[in-house]
Amino acid sequence: MHRSVGELMVGSEQQLDDAVWLAELITYSGGTIRCEIARKCLGRGGPQKCLALVRRAQADSELILHAINEGFVLLDSDFRIQRINDEALRIDGRPREAFIGKTHWEAWPGSEQLPIAAAYRKAMRERSTATIEQVYHHNGQDMWLEIRVYPVEQSLALFYRNITPRKLAERAMRDSEAKFRTIADAMPQIVWSALPDGFHDYFNQRWYDYTGVPEDVAQGHAWEGLFHPDDVPLMQARWQHSLATGEPYEMEFRLRHRSGEYRWALARALPVRNENGEIVRWMGTSTDIHDSVEMRAALLDAQSRLESALDAAEIGTWTWEIQQDRVHADSNLAAMFGISPEDADGGPISSYFNVVHPEDVGNVRKGIEQSLASGVPYHESFRVNVPGDGVRYMQGRGVVASDAEGKPMRMSGAVLDVTRQQLADEALKSSELTFRTLADNIPQLAWMADSDGSIYWYNNRWFEYTGTTLEEMQGWGWSKVHHPDHVERVVSLFRKRIVEDQEAWEDTFPLRGADGQYRWFLSRAVPIRDEHGKVQRWLGTNTDITPQREAEQRKDDFLALLAHELRNPLAPISTAAQLLKMGGRNPEYIQRSSEIIDRQVKHMTELVDDLMDVSRVTRGLVSIERKEVTVADVVTDAVEQSRPLMESRNQQLALDVRDGDAEVLGDRTRLVQVLANLLNNAAKYTQQGGRIELVAEVRDGHVVIRVADNGMGMDADLLPRVFELFAQAELTPDRRGGGLGLGLALVKSIVGLHGGQVTADSAGRGKGSTFTVTLPLLHQEGTGRHLHILLVDRDDDEDAELPAALEAEGHMVALCGDEPSALETARELHPDAVLIRTDMPGVEGYALARQLRAMHPEEHATYIALSDSDQSHDKVIARGAGFDHQLERPVAIGTLRRVLP
Repeated sequence: MHRSVGELMVGSEQQLDDAVWLAELITYSGGTIRCEIARKCLGRGGPQKCLALVRRAQADSELILHAINEGFVLLDSDFRIQRINDEALRIDGRPREAFIGKTHWEAWPGSEQLPIAAAYRKAMRERSTATIEQVYHHNGQDMWLEIRVYPVEQSLALFYRNITPRKLAERAMRDSEAKFRTIADAMPQIVWSALPDGFHDYFNQRWYDYTGVPEDVAQGHAWEGLFHPDDVPLMQARWQHSLATGEPYEMEFRLRHRSGEYRWALARALPVRNENGEIVRWMGTSTDIHDSVEMRAALLDAQSRLESALDAAEIGTWTWEIQQDRVHADSNLAAMFGISPEDADGGPISSYFNVVHPEDVGNVRKGIEQSLASGVPYHESFRVNVPGDGVRYMQGRGVVASDAEGKPMRMSGAVLDVTRQQLADEALKSSELTFRTLADNIPQLAWMADSDGSIYWYNNRWFEYTGTTLEEMQGWGWSKVHHPDHVERVVSLFRKRIVEDQEAWEDTFPLRGADGQYRWFLSRAVPIRDEHGKVQRWLGTNTDITPQREAEQRKDDFLALLAHELRNPLAPISTAAQLLKMGGRNPEYIQRSSEIIDRQVKHMTELVDDLMDVSRVTRGLVSIERKEVTVADVVTDAVEQSRPLMESRNQQLALDVRDGDAEVLGDRTRLVQVLANLLNNAAKYTQQGGRIELVAEVRDGHVVIRVADNGMGMDADLLPRVFELFAQAELTPDRRGGGLGLGLALVKSIVGLHGGQVTADSAGRGKGSTFTVTLPLLHQEGTGRHLHILLVDRDDDEDAELPAALEAEGHMVALCGDEPSALETARELHPDAVLIRTDMPGVEGYALARQLRAMHPEEHATYIALSDSDQSHDKVIARGAGFDHQLERPVAIGTLRRVLP
């Protein structure tokens, strides 16, 4: 009878008894051997287990175990090895001599400390069976064995087989599960899974962190209680539809956050099918889209942003096998980084570093290194250069998985594309910076308030003027700098218009400056409303109108004075007319009346001439006839005109014209007018018998003429405005010869037209005054170098004084009246300085400046804007166009000299 070893245990229940018989067994080689078989049945009363012992029929006591496909070892009562079969030798790899006669502990060192030792001893002692799985480090590697122990007479029979491949497969399954959970926990979305019937059996950590529910109450259908009641019916209907049809599930709903707030989320789920197409599981994600949903109503492109934010392709996952340096990325991440399919499936991490923006790659490397060293989660924001898609902004997250010894084995995580959010943030920051830059450069004081009128921001001009801090001024602190006489009225109107009516507010009141002085401001505030018309905040400005108020006051004073001055001659003229009627043909009355009329008409003519002169000068209509003029001639003519007034007041005039031969380039008549006005002014404001002094000298390439008196002098507050129209000091008690306050304004304008400047000085009331006129000396080479100057200005006679003054300084001036000629001249001239009149018809001065600078970018010429206005916003515009300086026309040569290179 030919039988295999596996058949030794086959038989009916009646055969499961101890028995001995002879049989022929088939060996691995295909041959047969005649054997004596002894079967011992074990474990009575339960599942039957039998032990079959085989020996050659002709060889006593030799067990025939070589046909068994399991390892076999027979141990005596001292655990010495009596028998070992070929399969056991094959598993171990050593010859039989290495085992026979040795104890189990000697044959396999270290096994005495393993759990199998206790199992062997117990089986030997209690004559019981045992089954145990044991890992043993053998031949440089771990080997898993499944061992079955059977007592046989006074020995133990061990049957075992190598189960290492099965154990490795189980470990791989556990690692795969851990990898999935690691990636899921690193994702910013909630990840969940459900059985085919819809029973939820898994949520990632994000779910518990987000909802705040304990882990033991989340599974099953309990999660439905976290959704907004209004959303549950539709959610259930769509979920049941997907379960019934296998179609993908997608739904927007409101999920209760751990804070108690309901937040919008997007849920998506796809079925997982087996090889037969049957659904075995559903995998889903829930993404917080609350901010995106709220932005829809406010932004025109909100819909596209929302779709991008919710699109699963915006998130890529990855796992980096650290020791092998292999990165496994999904298709989303590969597309986001522009990585090839080969590199995405196990390529080195350097492939991803190569795509990261050069300025960010250092931080990315450092963040990963710190995470590997400390075990803390990785979180970094960075940019990537995607071919064909430009720079994209990313947020990366990851966690490290370590082995039992704490050595990092792998790193898994996710990357989120946040380009749109980043660009929106940058645009907002840029807009905010632009607003603050503009607000800090306007001449007005500016501020912003909440909808309730509480001010939370001021521009720098406010703090510069008031000398306060934001902490002092926040809320309603601004009332501290208001004048006590006005603050109650201002606050009352402010509350009514802004807090109660919520309408635009306007008021005029004084504010205290850092110097303690009050200046008048026109203040306005307008509301900034949302799309529903609700006031969100207020934007307000305070414009300094003190100069306008003072000008208005001076105008009123001037009109009153003018009426007085014009009315004064009318009384004598009226009296003279009456004398003519009464005198008949009396020659004496006629003579006296004629003299009165002639004298008063002359006085009125002088008043009108002064008014006309001021009008022409301020409008730029005065024509200056430039000729070589000696200082002595100008002084002589001026003294001749003023001497009668001084003699009538018994005043002493001292002359010191030490450099009378010096010459200037100017209009003799106008220069005489300047000195005559200064001398007359000194005479008017100096007491009877006072002293007036005129000194003319050459100093530093200029003619300096000084007119000083020991008269009534000036207060400090008058000095800054003494050359303004209608400005007048207090006259002598008799007010004789007071005039209209136009003379010094004419003096300043005429001196400026000659490229000079005039200053006033006084030590105070009763201590006299000094007026100093400085004019360029003709043919005097200045101490500075001679410049090539390109001047873009009108080339008519009315604007000839500036180029003439510059040439008098020794500079070479190229005058151009339009843009083409200026560009052509600049190509050859390579100017050291460029002066452009920005208000010329047909000339875009700011654009021309940009073109000229671009023509010679390596050169550093000084650009000066000449404007009729000197407002702060004009200076900001000029700076933006590339001008280094802005000067108000007409320009004094001294002022220009200070800014020329």
